[in-house]
Amino acid sequence: MDNRIEVQGLTKTYHLYRKKSHRIRGLLLREEYLAREFEALRGISFTVAEGECVGIIGLNGSGKSTLLKILSGVTSPTEGSVRIRGEVEALLELGAGFRPEDTGIKNVERQLMLRGLQKEERRRRMSGILAFAEIGDFAFQPVRTYSTGMFVRLAFAAALSIEPEILLIDEALSVGDVFFQEKCFRRIRALSGKATVLMVSHDLASISRFCSRTLLLNGGVLVYDGDTKDAIAEYYRIRQGTMPCTERKNKVEMPVWDEPMRIPEAGSLSGAGQIRITAYSWQVNGAAFREEVMQDDRIRVTLSVQTEEPTDCLITGFQVLDKRGMEVFGETNLTSGNGRFSTQLRKGESLISFCFSWPELREGDYFMTLGIGTGPEVLCQIEQCWVNQAVHFVNSTSGRLIYGLFNRKMEEFQIISMEADKNE
Repeated sequence: MDNRIEVQGLTKTYHLYRKKSHRIRGLLLREEYLAREFEALRGISFTVAEGECVGIIGLNGSGKSTLLKILSGVTSPTEGSVRIRGEVEALLELGAGFRPEDTGIKNVERQLMLRGLQKEERRRRMSGILAFAEIGDFAFQPVRTYSTGMFVRLAFAAALSIEPEILLIDEALSVGDVFFQEKCFRRIRALSGKATVLMVSHDLASISRFCSRTLLLNGGVLVYDGDTKDAIAEYYRIRQGTMPCTERKNKVEMPVWDEPMRIPEAGSLSGAGQIRITAYSWQVNGAAFREEVMQDDRIRVTLSVQTEEPTDCLITGFQVLDKRGMEVFGETNLTSGNGRFSTQLRKGESLISFCFSWPELREGDYFMTLGIGTGPEVLCQIEQCWVNQAVHFVNSTSGRLIYGLFNRKMEEFQIISMEADKNE
C-alpha cells in the first residue's frame, strides 16, 4: 500500500520567555526577558499507509497534540520533513470558527462553504448533519444557547460530513452520552480502511478498539511504534516510573510483599487518622500495578497500615467509581462476610490483604478508593483513613458493546412460532 503520511526527523522547538525584574529596595531598575528552548518533538520518523488507523498515546506533555498540529498544517516543524498525500480533515478543536450569535444551521452552512461545497451539495449534506447531531429545534437557535454536549455534537457531525482521505483526531471521541459516542465510533469504523486515520486519545480503550498499531511518545521522542497492546503496556511502564513507590525492608510472608508499594499522595488522604494507610499495592492476575482490566480478572490489594491504638472493630473496604465520580461497585470485609470475627488490629504496623474479581463493565476509565474505618457496622463506622482515587483502571470488553454500566447474560432464550401451531 502507498504511504499517505511520511515523517522524517521531525523536531519542533519552542522558545519560552520568562520576565526577570531587577529591584533595589523595592525600586524597579530594569526588566529583562530570559529565553530558553523547549523541544516538544525531537527527531521523530514514521510512515502511515493508506487505510491504516494508527493511535498516538503518551503522558501529558509528550508532544501528541503538537505532532497532529504539524501534520494538519496548523504549525510548522523546526527541523525535519512531513509529506502528506491526500486531503486532510483535522478534528483538533471541535467547533473552531463557530460564531456564538449565529444559529447552528448558519454555522454549519459556513463550515461547508469554507470547504468549497456548492449550494445544492451543502443542502444535501445539511439534513444528514442535523440527523447525526440529534439536537432538534436547537439547530435554529443561536449557538450561545447550547449546552456543551449539544455544541460538540453539532461540531462533530459537521466535521465528519465529508469523507476525508486523511483524518486527524485529537481527543474528540469523548463527546456526548454513550449512545452518541457509539454513533461516533461507528462513523470512524466506517472510515477505517478507506480513510487514513491518526487518533490521539487518553482513552486507551478507544485506542485498542480502533487501532491495530500505535505510536508511543515520551518527552517528545517516539519510543515505540508497533502493536497497540504492546504500546499500551509500555505506556503503563513509563507511567508507573513517574509515581512514588517504596521498597519494603521487612520480609513478611504475604502474596505481594516482594513487590514495591506506592505511597499515598498527601492530597488524596481523608479521615480521622488514628489508623493510617502508609503504603499500598495491587496486582491484576499477579501483575503488580497493572491498570488494564477485563471481566473476571483477579484483583489483589495489600495495605500497609499504622495504628496508634489497637481495635477489634476494623472495617476495610474499597469503592470503584467511573470518571464522572459515580459509584459503580464496592465492598467491605463486613458486608462480604469475610473477616467478621477477625477484625482485631494491633498497635503499630500491620498488613491487610484482600481480593475481588472484576465485573463486566462498560469500557472506560475507573478509579478505586481504598478505605479503613472502625465500628460495629459499616453505616455507623468512623472513617479513619481513605486514599481517594488511589488506583486507576482501564476496563476493556474486547469490542463487546455495553450500553449501560454493566452486562448480565440471558439465562433463557427460545422462539415459538405461533403460525406453526395453527397449521398443525
